[in-house]
Amino acid sequence: MAALGDIATIAHVLKRAYALYDGCRSAPEEIFLAREHIHAMALCLEGVSSDLYTNPRSFVHQTTCAAKVRQHALKVHIASCDRSLHRMESLLKKYQGFKGKHVSLWDKFRWSTQGKKEIAESKADLVVSTVTLDMFLSKESLNVLWKLESMIEALTARISMFETLLAQTAPAHTTGRATLAPGRPRGRRDSNVGRTLVVSLVLARLRKVLLSYRRKKKNARPGQGRPRPLTRTPSGFKASPARTALMHTYASNLITTPPPTYFPHPRPPSPDFPVLPTTFPRPIRRSSSLQNIQHPPTSKGEQPKDLYACYRIGIGTLAFGGKTAPQFLRHRRGQAQLAKMAQIFSEAAGYDSKGLTEGDKRVKLLLRDMNKIEGKKGGRRKWYFAAGRVVGVDGGRTGMVCVEKAVVVVVRR
Repeated sequence: MAALGDIATIAHVLKRAYALYDGCRSAPEEIFLAREHIHAMALCLEGVSSDLYTNPRSFVHQTTCAAKVRQHALKVHIASCDRSLHRMESLLKKYQGFKGKHVSLWDKFRWSTQGKKEIAESKADLVVSTVTLDMFLSKESLNVLWKLESMIEALTARISMFETLLAQTAPAHTTGRATLAPGRPRGRRDSNVGRTLVVSLVLARLRKVLLSYRRKKKNARPGQGRPRPLTRTPSGFKASPARTALMHTYASNLITTPPPTYFPHPRPPSPDFPVLPTTFPRPIRRSSSLQNIQHPPTSKGEQPKDLYACYRIGIGTLAFGGKTAPQFLRHRRGQAQLAKMAQIFSEAAGYDSKGLTEGDKRVKLLLRDMNKIEGKKGGRRKWYFAAGRVVGVDGGRTGMVCVEKAVVVVVRR
């Protein structure tokens, strides 16, 4: 059974996260932008509380050696979250103290070198703690952030695809107030996007029910079947109203947040046109009319120009001096969240020594492996270094292997 001290610790950290999230509402922009990451951390901490500590079948209540190792790692992650929240809380208190005296004092602090350093490092520590805790929960199949963010991205892409298609192919029609010209996008009130999504969801549900019915049908697929347990074992998971409310607000914030601005990157100069480096000929792609009718170019939504990916790199150092091969573990998050993460890491890299550079050996090994895989696929894009940050050194419970961990964000262009 989990100790009462551990349960009290996670409750204390959750209380601090909620208080800090509410306190950042009236804070300046530098601190207000950290609310999204505090919200994500609170969602992960609620998952730890509801799915691990209150679940009698989780590893927290077990006494095996493997369970003790995971319990130790969980305590390390919770302590890291507590430190990052405490640092952001002290920054918020400093702003409130400056605000009580004079507003210009905060302006002088945030534009000074020390102020920029403290703000950037606080946000970077908050993001790193959230990433490490979410990666730990993903091993337990509790990665709520990735599921929410990927679902919102897929839904947004589907809606944008329908809106683009309707804007190009909508005929002239008369509404209650005015007549819209052909090709003009209709308003949200007159759009059929919502109905189309509802119908598609209903059809997908019916298809799933039909497939499950065919599988349950006797002698439908003769041969060796999948072994099934004779008895059902309860998982121990229970619904948490607090986490459900957090998930709803997090998803609504993702929908209302505008996508990040795309800044096009210049194409590398061509040796065939050294005189005109800014004008390059574009290839002409010819296709038949039937191909255009079957696959119209306007039926696809806005495609992302850059693809971000996040990896945790670990290199172990043995007790007798040798080193292990680097291991790369991918951390799945939404594209908008990875872009913000890279921006925060880049800002913090200018003030401390925890930031990684493109010349780091770990970054070179990661880019080499990823570009090798990309080359085998026949793609013309390449992976580049976006940002990175050192997490720390994990000595483990025995100290025989010390692993230096780092989080790296790469982008494919």
